[in-house]
Amino acid sequence: MNKTILTGIFCSICCVVPVILLIISTRPAQIPDIPRSQEENQIILPEVLYLSEEEARTKLAEYHLKIIEKEKIHHPLIPENHILTQSPPAGTVLHEGDTVTLVLSDGYTEYVPDVSDMPKKQALEKLESLGFQVSFQEQDSEDIAPDSVISQSIPADSKIRIGSEIQLMLSTGRKDTDSSVPETVGNYIGMDFQEAKAQLSALHLYAVQSDTVYDPDIPNGTVISQNIPAGSTVPQGSSIQMKISLGQITVHVPDCAGKNISEARKLLEDAGLTCMIIYIPSEEAPLDIILSQNIAPDTSVAKGSKIWLTASVGTASHVISTGGWSGNPLPSFSSESETESEISISPEELVTDIYETAPEIIPEPEQPEFIETAPPEMPEIFEVPDPVIETAPPEIMTESESALQDYQEAPETAPF
Repeated sequence: MNKTILTGIFCSICCVVPVILLIISTRPAQIPDIPRSQEENQIILPEVLYLSEEEARTKLAEYHLKIIEKEKIHHPLIPENHILTQSPPAGTVLHEGDTVTLVLSDGYTEYVPDVSDMPKKQALEKLESLGFQVSFQEQDSEDIAPDSVISQSIPADSKIRIGSEIQLMLSTGRKDTDSSVPETVGNYIGMDFQEAKAQLSALHLYAVQSDTVYDPDIPNGTVISQNIPAGSTVPQGSSIQMKISLGQITVHVPDCAGKNISEARKLLEDAGLTCMIIYIPSEEAPLDIILSQNIAPDTSVAKGSKIWLTASVGTASHVISTGGWSGNPLPSFSSESETESEISISPEELVTDIYETAPEIIPEPEQPEFIETAPPEMPEIFEVPDPVIETAPPEIMTESESALQDYQEAPETAPF
């Protein structure tokens, strides 16, 4: 009995196993797990934020979606070529062939400061605080104090990846100084730093940029103070520490192209800049999308400067002509509602009339000069005087003469 049962089980296994192996062998190697809504050919867009570009492309390709990459944006936390934003957001219902727009991070980047003429310690602290690696070389210099920066391998205002190495050339000083020879320090306040450095170099002394400060009222590079007063005597080879003005505060212009007006305005305001808008019709961008800007991204400009952006009002719009306008979006009108105060403006006409005539940096309006002139002479007004009847002064009459006159002027018949 037991042998019969075991034999039946064995035969069943022998029959089932080949069938299972046949099913497994004919199954596709990989079936993408594509979530779809209840309706046919609809896809629930997955989340690709913070994935690498390659991972995001691979994932979206499984959904047969088209991918458009916009500009890369600096981000202090997201590594280079990783997804910062996706549009539309995850969870949106799409169809195969629809487009997904991705914005990538350009990695950890920062602007390189100017550390020339700074002491080694100060320059090192400034660069390391921004995340840069620093190395040093040395050479002689007649006008740069020992252990101060002669030059830097990456120019100031360059935008590079954090962690990059910047090589500083340090001065070992000059060999022709004699510490037994005294020199008299001059007054260098208000002088350009390079001129002060040249004058001190002629005395075998050094000018050192010990500190900097932004001051809009003092031109960039002007000496504000010196640690050794004018008229003091110091030995050759001494260093004079100086505070230097950097002039007005400068900021870097952000990249606003492709963003909507609200995003662009916030970028500029966060950078300390003033946003100005010019609207033109465009067949390439929808309403409120920034097409261009008059100052290139990453350019260093004075804080508070006006940045002019060209924004789209959509295709074949009819807008009120204002000759250039800043503020909320201009309204668009259909041809049926167009009035005499509304005109249809082509991009070529408006660019010619407004945008191309604007200077690269829009100046503040100048007050007109008024030339003082003498007031115009008022015409003489001839008034006709009232007629004057000249009469002789009355003569003094006696009582009898007065009574006689009254009698003669009395009416002939007195009233009852």
